[in-house]
Amino acid sequence: MKRTLSLSAIVGIIFFNVCGGAYAIEDILSAGPGFAVLLMLITPLVWSAPIALVCAELGAAIPEEGGYYAWSKRALGPFGAFCQGWWAWLYTFIDIGLYPTMFCDYLAYFAPEFGEDGSGWLRKGLMVGMIWSFALLNLFGSRTVGGFAKMSFVLVMSPFVILVLVGLYQGLTRGFAFSPVTPLLAPGETFGPALAAAIPIVLWNYMGWDSISTIAGEMENPRRDYPRALLISIGLIAGVYVVPSMIALALLGTEQVSWKTGAWSTAAEQIVGPWLGQFTSAMGMVSALGLYAALMLVYSRVPFVMGQDGYLPKVLMKTNRWDAPWVSLVVSALLYSVVILVFHNLKEIASAAVTVYGAMMSLELLSFLVLRWREPTLPRPFRVPGGWCVAVVLCVLPLFCIGMGVYYCLQEDGLWKVVGLATAIIASGPLLYPLAAWWRRSAA
Repeated sequence: MKRTLSLSAIVGIIFFNVCGGAYAIEDILSAGPGFAVLLMLITPLVWSAPIALVCAELGAAIPEEGGYYAWSKRALGPFGAFCQGWWAWLYTFIDIGLYPTMFCDYLAYFAPEFGEDGSGWLRKGLMVGMIWSFALLNLFGSRTVGGFAKMSFVLVMSPFVILVLVGLYQGLTRGFAFSPVTPLLAPGETFGPALAAAIPIVLWNYMGWDSISTIAGEMENPRRDYPRALLISIGLIAGVYVVPSMIALALLGTEQVSWKTGAWSTAAEQIVGPWLGQFTSAMGMVSALGLYAALMLVYSRVPFVMGQDGYLPKVLMKTNRWDAPWVSLVVSALLYSVVILVFHNLKEIASAAVTVYGAMMSLELLSFLVLRWREPTLPRPFRVPGGWCVAVVLCVLPLFCIGMGVYYCLQEDGLWKVVGLATAIIASGPLLYPLAAWWRRSAA
């Protein structure tokens, strides 16, 4: 594949793999201003930064297409690589369907028939149309998607920049009506249930730092730009979440706005005016489009590299004139469409996401430690400082967060949704590996 992705394009793609704007954090704000701000400030330190640092070292040392799949192959061998790739591909079926849902939720602000209570088939038809539209966009290659991500970033950030600037002016001239950090919890909330509800949401909103690794083979200078892009993105995304939230909480508190999906439109309307409320809803739709385009880009490379290694049909390796893996994109879009049409409520399977992601992340962290031990002389243009002590801490912190996420999801959604479905997905990797290995040998 051609190396066409610049540093700014990589940052844009990371932004839409992890964040996509302050949308989707509204439920955290409803728990209380102090609690929400504290959680949004702590999570980058104990969750985002460790994962980003590990990915920066591995991505700069092994800047290959497939990213974490390539890391696992080098560190853990064929079995670990297959499980990593297979779990990552199945995880996409949980994750990828949430963004067409988000698009419809914001579109419902203008056309209620596309909301959850509207026409089910109209809503699903739009979701499927969105899947194939962005499969088509991805057929024009990673450079096109990178350009779309940069343009979408400017659009998505514009309503929040306006909200922050106008909010600051109002606060400085008229005074802020509320404290953005007190009380810790909203009236009627208790710490345990608030944490149980917020942990899965905040982890999901800071998830995806490793996704960009799958297109390392398409970066202009991955050894230089990959670590830079990750470190730039951590501060950028934390600021995108925290700054607008603090301004809105300082002006409106937690009682004047019902902080749930779509609340940013209401907040923008109350702070600036109806026009910004409408614009914020429209940009919520653009955010969903940017998220979907970037995620389809990175997710389609997983079956591509598994086909390259012979674990999946080699036809998935086929690329077009823009170096896009067109067969992998079409097959993925077809399977995503089936998931959209079969599952009545995608939130039914979303609870398994944290558990499956935990399994994927465990193999990435294990690969990091194994390569540190087995290949100490491997050239590492970026190396996490601090020796083994820091390396182990960086691996323990994300696993601790995943453990907390699974524990609190269990309290909310029950054993089957959180562990049962995820266990079935995870078990399918080791169970299918002998068949995949036989397929690989027979096709050689």
